[in-house]
Amino acid sequence: MRQRFLLPLSNRKGHYGRGLTEHMYDLAIKNGLCFIDREFVECNIGINGNKIAYVGKSDIRGEIEINAANMFVLPGLFNAHTHAAMTLFRGYAEGLPLRQWLEKVWEVEAKLNEDAVYWGSMLACLEMLKSGVTAFADMYIHMDGVAEAVGETGIRAIIGYGMADRGNVERAEKELEIALEVISKWNGSFGGRLRCMLTPHAPYTCSPEFLRRIAEIGREKNLVKHIHLSETLWEVREIKKQFGVRPAELLDSLGFLDDKTVVAHAVWLSDEEISVLAKKGVSVAHCPTSNLKLSSGVARVTEMIESGINLSIGTDGAASNNMLCVMSEVRTAALLQSLRRKVVRTSDWLRAATENGYRAYGFKGGRISTGMLADVTIFQKNFRHYPLHDPASLIFVENCEAYHVIVNGELIVEEGIVLPLDEEKVLKKVENVKERLFGHG
Repeated sequence: MRQRFLLPLSNRKGHYGRGLTEHMYDLAIKNGLCFIDREFVECNIGINGNKIAYVGKSDIRGEIEINAANMFVLPGLFNAHTHAAMTLFRGYAEGLPLRQWLEKVWEVEAKLNEDAVYWGSMLACLEMLKSGVTAFADMYIHMDGVAEAVGETGIRAIIGYGMADRGNVERAEKELEIALEVISKWNGSFGGRLRCMLTPHAPYTCSPEFLRRIAEIGREKNLVKHIHLSETLWEVREIKKQFGVRPAELLDSLGFLDDKTVVAHAVWLSDEEISVLAKKGVSVAHCPTSNLKLSSGVARVTEMIESGINLSIGTDGAASNNMLCVMSEVRTAALLQSLRRKVVRTSDWLRAATENGYRAYGFKGGRISTGMLADVTIFQKNFRHYPLHDPASLIFVENCEAYHVIVNGELIVEEGIVLPLDEEKVLKKVENVKERLFGHG
Protein backbone atom coordinates (compact mmCIF):
# COMPACT_ATOMS: atom_id res chain seq x y z
CA MET A 1 0.00 0.00 0.00
CA ARG A 2 1.32 3.43 -0.91
CA GLN A 3 2.39 5.82 1.83
CA ARG A 4 -0.13 8.62 2.14
CA PHE A 5 1.48 12.04 2.12
CA LEU A 6 -1.50 14.28 2.84
CA LEU A 7 -1.44 15.77 6.32
CA PRO A 8 -4.69 16.36 8.24
CA LEU A 9 -5.28 19.76 6.68
CA SER A 10 -7.79 20.88 9.29
CA ASN A 11 -5.10 20.46 11.98
CA ARG A 12 -2.51 22.53 10.15
CA LYS A 13 -1.82 25.98 11.59
CA GLY A 14 0.42 28.49 9.87
CA HIS A 15 3.02 30.65 11.57
CA TYR A 16 1.51 33.94 10.42
CA GLY A 17 -0.14 34.78 13.75
CA ARG A 18 -3.46 33.89 15.34
CA GLY A 19 -6.32 36.33 15.72
CA LEU A 20 -7.31 37.59 19.14
CA THR A 21 -10.94 38.55 18.58
CA GLU A 22 -14.03 36.35 18.59
CA HIS A 23 -14.98 37.44 15.07
CA MET A 24 -12.28 36.05 12.87
CA TYR A 25 -11.93 34.00 9.70
CA ASP A 26 -10.35 30.61 9.32
CA LEU A 27 -7.77 32.22 7.05
CA ALA A 28 -7.10 35.90 6.35
CA ILE A 29 -5.05 37.30 3.45
CA LYS A 30 -4.11 40.88 4.23
CA ASN A 31 -2.72 43.87 2.31
CA GLY A 32 -2.36 42.11 -1.03
CA LEU A 33 -2.74 43.57 -4.52
CA CYS A 34 -5.76 41.49 -5.56
CA PHE A 35 -7.13 40.81 -9.05
CA ILE A 36 -10.84 41.55 -8.80
CA ASP A 37 -13.24 42.25 -11.68
CA ARG A 38 -10.49 42.94 -14.25
CA GLU A 39 -8.59 45.28 -11.91
CA PHE A 40 -5.96 45.07 -9.22
CA VAL A 41 -6.93 46.63 -5.88
CA GLU A 42 -5.38 46.53 -2.44
CA CYS A 43 -7.71 44.67 -0.12
CA ASN A 44 -8.12 41.89 2.42
CA ILE A 45 -9.69 38.47 1.93
CA GLY A 46 -11.38 36.39 4.61
CA ILE A 47 -11.91 32.65 4.12
CA ASN A 48 -14.22 30.38 6.10
CA GLY A 49 -14.30 26.69 5.31
CA ASN A 50 -13.77 26.26 1.58
CA LYS A 51 -15.37 29.58 0.53
CA ILE A 52 -14.33 33.20 0.32
CA ALA A 53 -16.40 34.94 2.99
CA TYR A 54 -15.12 38.54 2.82
CA VAL A 55 -13.40 40.83 0.32
CA GLY A 56 -12.84 44.44 1.31
CA LYS A 57 -10.76 47.16 2.94
CA SER A 58 -11.67 46.54 6.58
CA ASP A 59 -9.05 45.11 8.90
CA ILE A 60 -9.68 41.41 9.50
CA ARG A 61 -8.19 38.67 11.61
CA GLY A 62 -7.78 34.97 11.00
CA GLU A 63 -6.81 31.73 12.69
CA ILE A 64 -4.13 31.76 10.00
CA GLU A 65 -3.01 35.15 8.71
CA ILE A 66 -0.98 35.79 5.57
CA ASN A 67 0.58 39.19 5.12
CA ALA A 68 0.47 39.62 1.33
CA ALA A 69 1.98 43.11 1.24
CA ASN A 70 4.12 43.55 -1.87
CA MET A 71 2.48 40.50 -3.44
CA PHE A 72 0.02 39.77 -6.25
CA VAL A 73 -3.08 37.88 -5.10
CA LEU A 74 -4.84 36.05 -7.92
CA PRO A 75 -7.74 33.65 -8.15
CA GLY A 76 -6.37 30.14 -8.47
CA LEU A 77 -4.98 29.26 -11.88
CA PHE A 78 -6.86 26.53 -13.79
CA ASN A 79 -4.97 24.21 -16.14
CA ALA A 80 -7.84 23.52 -18.53
CA HIS A 81 -6.23 20.68 -20.50
CA THR A 82 -3.47 18.30 -19.53
CA HIS A 83 -2.46 14.68 -19.21
CA ALA A 84 -0.88 14.79 -15.77
CA ALA A 85 1.01 11.48 -15.76
CA MET A 86 2.78 12.40 -18.99
CA THR A 87 5.37 14.09 -16.80
CA LEU A 88 6.93 10.63 -17.17
CA PHE A 89 7.55 11.44 -20.85
CA ARG A 90 8.99 14.91 -20.32
CA GLY A 91 11.79 15.34 -22.88
CA TYR A 92 10.88 12.11 -24.72
CA ALA A 93 10.09 12.01 -28.46
CA GLU A 94 11.43 15.52 -28.99
CA GLY A 95 11.43 17.17 -32.40
CA LEU A 96 8.47 15.30 -33.92
CA PRO A 97 5.18 16.62 -35.35
CA LEU A 98 1.98 15.41 -33.71
CA ARG A 99 1.21 12.23 -35.68
CA GLN A 100 4.74 10.78 -35.38
CA TRP A 101 4.97 12.01 -31.79
CA LEU A 102 1.71 10.23 -30.90
CA GLU A 103 2.86 6.95 -32.42
CA LYS A 104 6.10 7.03 -30.43
CA VAL A 105 4.34 7.96 -27.17
CA TRP A 106 1.52 5.43 -27.59
CA GLU A 107 4.13 2.67 -27.85
CA VAL A 108 5.51 3.47 -24.38
CA GLU A 109 2.10 4.22 -22.89
CA ALA A 110 1.21 0.57 -23.41
CA LYS A 111 3.71 -0.21 -20.62
CA LEU A 112 2.01 2.06 -18.09
CA ASN A 113 0.16 0.73 -15.07
CA GLU A 114 -1.73 2.41 -12.24
CA ASP A 115 1.38 2.78 -10.07
CA ALA A 116 3.30 4.56 -12.83
CA VAL A 117 0.37 6.88 -13.53
CA TYR A 118 0.06 7.59 -9.80
CA TRP A 119 3.67 8.73 -9.47
CA GLY A 120 3.59 10.66 -12.74
CA SER A 121 0.46 12.42 -11.49
CA MET A 122 2.04 13.12 -8.10
CA LEU A 123 4.91 14.85 -9.90
CA ALA A 124 2.43 16.82 -12.02
CA CYS A 125 0.44 17.94 -8.98
CA LEU A 126 3.66 18.97 -7.27
CA GLU A 127 4.71 21.02 -10.28
CA MET A 128 1.31 22.61 -10.80
CA LEU A 129 0.86 23.57 -7.16
CA LYS A 130 4.32 25.11 -7.00
CA SER A 131 3.46 27.22 -10.07
CA GLY A 132 0.12 28.43 -8.68
CA VAL A 133 -2.28 26.00 -10.36
CA THR A 134 -5.13 25.19 -8.00
CA ALA A 135 -7.21 23.04 -10.37
CA PHE A 136 -6.73 21.04 -13.54
CA ALA A 137 -8.64 19.02 -16.14
CA ASP A 138 -7.13 15.64 -16.94
CA MET A 139 -7.78 13.10 -19.68
CA TYR A 140 -5.70 9.93 -19.54
CA ILE A 141 -5.58 6.21 -18.64
CA HIS A 142 -5.35 4.29 -15.34
CA MET A 143 -7.36 7.09 -13.76
CA ASP A 144 -7.44 5.56 -10.28
CA GLY A 145 -3.80 6.61 -10.02
CA VAL A 146 -4.66 10.18 -11.00
CA ALA A 147 -7.55 10.30 -8.53
CA GLU A 148 -5.37 9.09 -5.66
CA ALA A 149 -2.77 11.75 -6.44
CA VAL A 150 -5.45 14.47 -6.42
CA GLY A 151 -6.71 13.26 -3.07
CA GLU A 152 -3.29 13.21 -1.46
CA THR A 153 -1.92 16.49 -2.75
CA GLY A 154 -4.91 18.72 -1.92
CA ILE A 155 -5.30 20.08 -5.46
CA ARG A 156 -8.68 20.34 -7.25
CA ALA A 157 -9.34 18.43 -10.49
CA ILE A 158 -11.85 17.12 -12.98
CA ILE A 159 -10.74 13.87 -14.62
CA GLY A 160 -11.87 11.41 -17.27
CA TYR A 161 -10.70 8.20 -18.88
CA GLY A 162 -9.51 8.91 -22.42
CA MET A 163 -11.76 6.83 -24.67
CA ALA A 164 -11.01 5.72 -28.25
CA ASP A 165 -13.10 3.04 -29.96
CA ARG A 166 -11.41 3.33 -33.39
CA GLY A 167 -14.60 2.06 -35.01
CA ASN A 168 -14.61 -1.23 -33.09
CA VAL A 169 -17.96 -2.01 -31.45
CA GLU A 170 -16.54 -4.33 -28.78
CA ARG A 171 -13.84 -1.83 -27.92
CA ALA A 172 -16.44 0.92 -27.65
CA GLU A 173 -18.33 -1.06 -25.00
CA LYS A 174 -15.17 -1.70 -23.02
CA GLU A 175 -14.04 1.91 -23.20
CA LEU A 176 -17.42 3.16 -21.97
CA GLU A 177 -17.40 0.59 -19.18
CA ILE A 178 -14.02 1.83 -17.92
CA ALA A 179 -15.04 5.49 -18.20
CA LEU A 180 -18.31 5.02 -16.33
CA GLU A 181 -16.58 2.99 -13.63
CA VAL A 182 -14.17 5.87 -13.00
CA ILE A 183 -17.09 8.29 -12.77
CA SER A 184 -19.04 6.03 -10.41
CA LYS A 185 -16.01 5.51 -8.15
CA TRP A 186 -14.56 9.00 -7.94
CA ASN A 187 -17.07 11.72 -8.89
CA GLY A 188 -17.49 14.12 -5.96
CA SER A 189 -14.66 12.63 -3.90
CA PHE A 190 -12.49 14.46 -1.38
CA GLY A 191 -15.21 16.84 -0.33
CA GLY A 192 -16.00 17.71 -3.94
CA ARG A 193 -12.42 18.59 -4.89
CA LEU A 194 -12.48 15.81 -7.47
CA ARG A 195 -15.09 15.58 -10.20
CA CYS A 196 -15.32 13.35 -13.25
CA MET A 197 -16.21 13.89 -16.90
CA LEU A 198 -16.56 12.05 -20.21
CA THR A 199 -13.41 12.32 -22.32
CA PRO A 200 -13.43 10.79 -25.80
CA HIS A 201 -10.00 11.34 -27.32
CA ALA A 202 -10.74 12.97 -30.71
CA PRO A 203 -12.98 12.74 -33.79
CA TYR A 204 -10.25 10.81 -35.64
CA THR A 205 -9.96 8.10 -32.95
CA CYS A 206 -13.66 7.88 -32.06
CA SER A 207 -16.40 6.84 -34.47
CA PRO A 208 -19.44 9.11 -34.99
CA GLU A 209 -21.70 6.46 -33.43
CA PHE A 210 -19.47 6.35 -30.34
CA LEU A 211 -19.40 10.16 -30.03
CA ARG A 212 -23.19 10.35 -30.42
CA ARG A 213 -23.63 7.82 -27.62
CA ILE A 214 -21.22 9.70 -25.34
CA ALA A 215 -23.19 12.89 -25.96
CA GLU A 216 -26.40 11.11 -24.94
CA ILE A 217 -24.81 9.76 -21.75
CA GLY A 218 -23.49 13.22 -20.96
CA ARG A 219 -26.96 14.69 -21.16
CA GLU A 220 -28.48 11.87 -19.11
CA LYS A 221 -25.90 12.15 -16.33
CA ASN A 222 -25.33 15.93 -16.57
CA LEU A 223 -21.59 15.45 -17.15
CA VAL A 224 -18.98 17.68 -18.76
CA LYS A 225 -17.52 16.36 -22.03
CA HIS A 226 -13.93 17.10 -23.02
CA ILE A 227 -12.33 16.25 -26.38
CA HIS A 228 -9.36 17.17 -28.60
CA LEU A 229 -10.59 19.09 -31.64
CA SER A 230 -8.95 20.42 -34.81
CA GLU A 231 -5.48 20.27 -33.33
CA THR A 232 -3.79 19.76 -36.72
CA LEU A 233 -4.50 20.50 -40.35
CA TRP A 234 -4.10 16.76 -41.00
CA GLU A 235 -7.06 16.08 -38.69
CA VAL A 236 -9.26 18.61 -40.50
CA ARG A 237 -8.41 17.14 -43.91
CA GLU A 238 -8.89 13.55 -42.72
CA ILE A 239 -12.31 14.23 -41.15
CA LYS A 240 -13.46 16.16 -44.20
CA LYS A 241 -12.27 13.34 -46.45
CA GLN A 242 -14.18 10.72 -44.45
CA PHE A 243 -17.36 12.61 -43.58
CA GLY A 244 -17.53 15.61 -45.91
CA VAL A 245 -17.50 18.16 -43.08
CA ARG A 246 -14.95 19.77 -40.79
CA PRO A 247 -14.39 18.38 -37.24
CA ALA A 248 -16.50 20.93 -35.32
CA GLU A 249 -19.27 20.56 -37.89
CA LEU A 250 -19.16 16.79 -37.42
CA LEU A 251 -19.49 17.09 -33.64
CA ASP A 252 -22.37 19.53 -34.06
CA SER A 253 -24.21 17.12 -36.36
CA LEU A 254 -23.88 14.42 -33.69
CA GLY A 255 -25.43 16.56 -30.97
CA PHE A 256 -22.11 16.63 -29.12
CA LEU A 257 -21.69 20.38 -28.72
CA ASP A 258 -23.33 22.23 -25.82
CA ASP A 259 -22.45 24.40 -22.84
CA LYS A 260 -21.03 21.40 -20.98
CA THR A 261 -18.47 20.72 -23.72
CA VAL A 262 -14.82 21.79 -23.58
CA VAL A 263 -12.67 21.32 -26.69
CA ALA A 264 -8.89 21.31 -26.49
CA HIS A 265 -6.65 23.10 -29.00
CA ALA A 266 -9.16 24.21 -31.67
CA VAL A 267 -6.29 25.47 -33.83
CA TRP A 268 -7.81 25.03 -37.28
CA LEU A 269 -11.32 26.46 -36.95
CA SER A 270 -13.17 28.16 -39.81
CA ASP A 271 -15.29 31.25 -39.23
CA GLU A 272 -18.37 29.04 -39.39
CA GLU A 273 -17.00 26.64 -36.79
CA ILE A 274 -16.12 29.48 -34.43
CA SER A 275 -19.68 30.71 -34.80
CA VAL A 276 -21.09 27.24 -34.06
CA LEU A 277 -18.96 26.82 -30.93
CA ALA A 278 -20.02 30.26 -29.68
CA LYS A 279 -23.70 29.61 -30.39
CA LYS A 280 -23.63 26.27 -28.55
CA GLY A 281 -21.80 27.71 -25.51
CA VAL A 282 -18.73 25.50 -25.99
CA SER A 283 -15.55 26.41 -24.09
CA VAL A 284 -12.07 26.15 -25.62
CA ALA A 285 -8.91 25.07 -23.80
CA HIS A 286 -6.11 26.90 -25.61
CA CYS A 287 -2.67 25.20 -25.41
CA PRO A 288 -0.25 27.49 -27.27
CA THR A 289 3.09 25.95 -26.27
CA SER A 290 2.03 22.42 -27.22
CA ASN A 291 0.68 23.72 -30.53
CA LEU A 292 4.05 25.33 -31.22
CA LYS A 293 6.18 22.41 -30.09
CA LEU A 294 4.26 19.86 -32.17
CA SER A 295 4.11 22.17 -35.21
CA SER A 296 0.32 22.18 -35.03
CA GLY A 297 -0.28 25.87 -35.69
CA VAL A 298 -1.48 29.07 -34.02
CA ALA A 299 -5.11 29.19 -32.91
CA ARG A 300 -7.40 32.10 -33.83
CA VAL A 301 -7.89 33.05 -30.21
CA THR A 302 -8.84 36.69 -30.71
CA GLU A 303 -11.64 35.72 -33.07
CA MET A 304 -12.89 33.19 -30.52
CA ILE A 305 -12.97 35.76 -27.74
CA GLU A 306 -14.69 38.31 -29.97
CA SER A 307 -17.34 35.71 -30.85
CA GLY A 308 -18.11 35.16 -27.17
CA ILE A 309 -16.41 31.78 -26.72
CA ASN A 310 -15.25 31.11 -23.16
CA LEU A 311 -11.49 30.77 -23.66
CA SER A 312 -9.43 28.97 -21.01
CA ILE A 313 -5.75 28.06 -20.85
CA GLY A 314 -4.15 24.60 -20.78
CA THR A 315 -0.60 23.30 -20.86
CA ASP A 316 -1.31 19.90 -22.46
CA GLY A 317 0.93 17.14 -21.10
CA ALA A 318 4.55 17.69 -20.12
CA ALA A 319 5.67 15.53 -23.07
CA SER A 320 4.38 18.15 -25.52
CA ASN A 321 5.27 21.18 -23.43
CA ASN A 322 7.90 20.21 -20.84
CA MET A 323 6.25 22.50 -18.28
CA LEU A 324 2.86 22.63 -16.56
CA CYS A 325 3.02 26.37 -15.83
CA VAL A 326 -0.20 28.20 -16.74
CA MET A 327 1.35 31.66 -16.34
CA SER A 328 3.98 30.73 -18.92
CA GLU A 329 1.17 29.63 -21.25
CA VAL A 330 -0.58 32.98 -20.81
CA ARG A 331 2.58 34.83 -21.82
CA THR A 332 3.01 32.66 -24.93
CA ALA A 333 -0.66 32.99 -25.85
CA ALA A 334 -0.59 36.77 -25.58
CA LEU A 335 2.59 37.10 -27.63
CA LEU A 336 1.27 34.81 -30.37
CA GLN A 337 -1.89 36.86 -30.79
CA SER A 338 0.20 40.04 -30.89
CA LEU A 339 2.25 38.42 -33.65
CA ARG A 340 -1.02 37.96 -35.53
CA ARG A 341 -1.68 41.67 -34.88
CA LYS A 342 -4.65 40.63 -32.75
CA VAL A 343 -4.17 42.20 -29.33
CA VAL A 344 -6.18 40.96 -26.32
CA ARG A 345 -6.38 42.99 -23.09
CA THR A 346 -4.02 41.74 -20.39
CA SER A 347 -6.88 41.50 -17.91
CA ASP A 348 -8.71 39.18 -20.31
CA TRP A 349 -5.70 36.87 -20.40
CA LEU A 350 -5.72 36.70 -16.61
CA ARG A 351 -9.40 35.82 -16.66
CA ALA A 352 -8.68 33.10 -19.24
CA ALA A 353 -6.11 31.61 -16.86
CA THR A 354 -8.40 31.70 -13.85
CA GLU A 355 -12.15 32.33 -13.99
CA ASN A 356 -12.73 30.95 -17.48
CA GLY A 357 -11.27 27.55 -16.63
CA TYR A 358 -13.47 27.23 -13.57
CA ARG A 359 -16.50 28.28 -15.62
CA ALA A 360 -15.70 25.85 -18.44
CA TYR A 361 -15.78 22.88 -16.09
CA GLY A 362 -18.63 24.00 -13.87
CA PHE A 363 -16.74 24.94 -10.71
CA LYS A 364 -17.91 28.01 -8.77
CA GLY A 365 -14.45 29.53 -8.48
CA GLY A 366 -11.72 31.44 -10.27
CA ARG A 367 -12.83 34.80 -8.87
CA ILE A 368 -11.97 36.69 -5.71
CA SER A 369 -15.54 37.27 -4.62
CA THR A 370 -17.68 36.27 -1.66
CA GLY A 371 -19.26 32.84 -2.02
CA MET A 372 -16.62 31.60 -4.46
CA LEU A 373 -14.42 28.59 -3.82
CA ALA A 374 -11.39 29.61 -1.77
CA ASP A 375 -8.75 28.78 -4.39
CA VAL A 376 -6.16 31.56 -4.30
CA THR A 377 -2.61 31.96 -5.61
CA ILE A 378 -0.10 34.49 -4.29
CA PHE A 379 3.01 35.58 -6.18
CA GLN A 380 5.77 37.74 -4.76
CA LYS A 381 6.80 40.86 -6.64
CA ASN A 382 10.37 40.79 -7.86
CA PHE A 383 12.68 43.16 -9.73
CA ARG A 384 11.03 42.27 -13.05
CA HIS A 385 7.77 43.84 -11.87
CA TYR A 386 9.27 47.32 -11.30
CA PRO A 387 8.29 49.99 -12.07
CA LEU A 388 4.68 48.83 -11.84
CA HIS A 389 2.62 50.84 -14.33
CA ASP A 390 0.02 48.13 -14.92
CA PRO A 391 -0.16 45.17 -12.50
CA ALA A 392 -1.81 43.02 -15.19
CA SER A 393 1.44 43.21 -17.16
CA LEU A 394 2.69 40.48 -14.84
CA ILE A 395 1.48 38.10 -17.57
CA PHE A 396 4.59 39.06 -19.56
CA VAL A 397 6.88 38.06 -16.68
CA GLU A 398 7.07 34.29 -16.31
CA ASN A 399 5.70 33.60 -12.84
CA CYS A 400 6.21 29.87 -12.38
CA GLU A 401 7.06 29.99 -8.68
CA ALA A 402 4.08 30.70 -6.47
CA TYR A 403 4.77 31.84 -2.90
CA HIS A 404 1.53 30.70 -1.27
CA VAL A 405 -1.31 28.60 -2.70
CA ILE A 406 -4.69 28.01 -1.09
CA VAL A 407 -7.01 25.28 -2.38
CA ASN A 408 -10.48 24.69 -0.97
CA GLY A 409 -9.67 27.02 1.90
CA GLU A 410 -6.53 25.12 2.92
CA LEU A 411 -2.98 26.46 2.77
CA ILE A 412 -1.32 23.88 0.51
CA VAL A 413 1.81 25.77 -0.59
CA GLU A 414 3.61 27.83 2.03
CA GLU A 415 6.58 29.95 0.98
CA GLY A 416 7.05 27.77 -2.09
CA ILE A 417 6.90 24.44 -0.24
CA VAL A 418 4.07 21.99 -0.99
CA LEU A 419 3.08 21.05 2.54
CA PRO A 420 1.34 17.70 1.92
CA LEU A 421 4.24 16.22 -0.07
CA ASP A 422 7.65 14.71 0.49
CA GLU A 423 9.14 16.24 -2.66
CA GLU A 424 12.36 14.22 -2.62
CA LYS A 425 10.43 10.96 -2.36
CA VAL A 426 8.21 11.88 -5.30
CA LEU A 427 11.24 12.65 -7.47
CA LYS A 428 12.96 9.42 -6.47
CA LYS A 429 9.87 7.34 -7.24
CA VAL A 430 9.50 9.01 -10.64
CA GLU A 431 13.11 8.13 -11.48
CA ASN A 432 12.38 4.51 -10.55
CA VAL A 433 9.35 4.47 -12.86
CA LYS A 434 11.42 5.99 -15.67
CA GLU A 435 14.03 3.22 -15.35
CA ARG A 436 11.29 0.57 -15.55
CA LEU A 437 9.71 2.14 -18.65
CA PHE A 438 12.78 3.23 -20.56
CA GLY A 439 15.73 1.43 -18.99
CA HIS A 440 18.87 3.11 -17.65
CA GLY A 441 20.57 6.08 -19.29
